[in-house]
Amino acid sequence: MILVSCSEKSPESIILFIGSGMGVGHISADYYNNQKSPFVEFPVSALMRTDPGGGQWITDAAAAGTALATGIKVKRGAVSINEKGENIPTVFEIAKKRKMATGVIATTSITYATPAAFMVHTPIWGREFDIANQIASSGVDVLLGGGRRFFEWNTVADTNLMKIMEDDKYTVIYQQNQLAVLESDKCDKLLGLFAAEALKKANLRSLSLKLMTQKAVDVLDNNDRGFVLVVEGSQIDWRCHERDEDGLLAEMRDFTDAIRWAFEYQKNHREVLIIVAGINETGGVFLTHDPNGKGETRLKFVTGNHTANFCPVFAKGPGAEKIHGLMDISELGSMLIHILER
Repeated sequence: MILVSCSEKSPESIILFIGSGMGVGHISADYYNNQKSPFVEFPVSALMRTDPGGGQWITDAAAAGTALATGIKVKRGAVSINEKGENIPTVFEIAKKRKMATGVIATTSITYATPAAFMVHTPIWGREFDIANQIASSGVDVLLGGGRRFFEWNTVADTNLMKIMEDDKYTVIYQQNQLAVLESDKCDKLLGLFAAEALKKANLRSLSLKLMTQKAVDVLDNNDRGFVLVVEGSQIDWRCHERDEDGLLAEMRDFTDAIRWAFEYQKNHREVLIIVAGINETGGVFLTHDPNGKGETRLKFVTGNHTANFCPVFAKGPGAEKIHGLMDISELGSMLIHILER
């Protein structure tokens, strides 16, 4: 682990990049296949165990997202709600009390378990119409990703949530070209849903995490109290479930391009803390020799499922010194809350 002396000053804004399914093997694969891999530039890194509550070893997107969003472990399937059915305060809810702006970006539906954990509370993560209904009234300022069908006609609210949100002063967009030309200084709240459910695979779509991150930050920057932005590389996990080597590398490249943009932004905004965290490991990804004996290194999968392998976490900026050693994912969530409550 690398630990350096950093300023004790609390950050004014936080950009949290979540690599869904991303473990050490994924970082290794990106490093050897991407000449611009950003992970070597982080001054602070650690390992993180991700086991959920209930004595289980292997987590899921809901439990992992909740631990990161609240600092509290829950059983698999639960989204920011404890066993008693009580809502657990989230990073976003605490940020809102400080009048900070908040935003979520995902390449799945924004109603999927991990991004949802920062915005809503539900005992079962698959209730995406209910999650969409809660998101619509959550006050989150920027929402970019997929999931349009859960908003266009919401069966829980029995209404068009996109129209409701438009009436609530959200700029509502549906296409990449609308995002590209968005005048961010004239927009304080943004809803961009670019697919009925998940976006296409990274190697099949032109809408990048980098563009969504840039536009989200441009809008969130309008709030002079700072912001918290969550950017999920959601489909890293999916490509591992599919054991798709090329697809995984494409998702990692899309993810790391967005991180590199954040580095450039941070150069002129030194008060920003950038964190990158894998929240569960999928695939048992490793690098090995080509079995054909050609001396080439190959990316391989042990499984198409989640594993209990530790995940990496990286940080750069004020507050980064709190990342160290072997952490628990709930410790990282607690750290975020502590930063916001200072």
